Amino acid sequence: MKHNIYIHLQLLTSALVLTFVLSSCSAIGLGGGDFNLITLEEEWQLGAQLEQEIANELTLVNDAATVAFINDIGQRLVNQTEMANLPWEFHVVADPSINAFNIPGGHVYVHTGLIQQVDDVSELAGVMAHEVAHGVERHATERLTAAYGLQIGAGILLGQDPGLVQQIVASIAAQGAIASFSRSDEREADQLAVDYLYRSRYDPQGMVTLFNRLLDEGGRRPGSVERFFSTHPMTEDRIRETERQIAQLPPRSDLISYDPQLAAVQARVERY
Repeated sequence: MKHNIYIHLQLLTSALVLTFVLSSCSAIGLGGGDFNLITLEEEWQLGAQLEQEIANELTLVNDAATVAFINDIGQRLVNQTEMANLPWEFHVVADPSINAFNIPGGHVYVHTGLIQQVDDVSELAGVMAHEVAHGVERHATERLTAAYGLQIGAGILLGQDPGLVQQIVASIAAQGAIASFSRSDEREADQLAVDYLYRSRYDPQGMVTLFNRLLDEGGRRPGSVERFFSTHPMTEDRIRETERQIAQLPPRSDLISYDPQLAAVQARVERY
């Protein structure tokens, strides 16, 4: 009898501890979004691990001028966020598909296919702002928490289970992103991206222009944007919501669409 009571108390104590952990972790993160068991510090540690593994799986562009151009755009956008004090890195992937993605810990990856597809720098900045917004809202670690649950909370990813890290990297290599985002994630990232673009003086209308063109491209050549759409659901309603948000912004005469460096960078990535 005493033994049964002891077991019952153990289970009750474990349940109370678990409840405390889950309730505490659900509040972690600046975005205040979905349930997340990964702290911000752990996220940046995880990002450093994943970055090393991704470098072994994907072909990254090491052309200094190209990387500097992408990094300049990215840092300009990051400076408009509440995570501007954290280290962010922007990478270029030698891949002809039209895509960009972020991984935990302030890493954003841009495909050469996307760089070649854009007509002006505001379109490129629009996609990058969207990915930065996913990072700021910590959508990737929310998706990892949903996929792996308490395994994440136990810190297994942080050096204790390299097999799980490899599993995540394999998923990134296969689908061009760490996870498929929900419609609410996409809407949230769009809203923040417009704000980041406007405050960094990139014309947010470029985001709408590119998204419309990607929809058209998906109708004509589905395979060219398949990876982007598989992880970033695109709808006409989503584009209209973004247009409405842009229409409410105060007029500015200093918004940037054209950057003479873009054409040179597009020429440089043609060889990849």
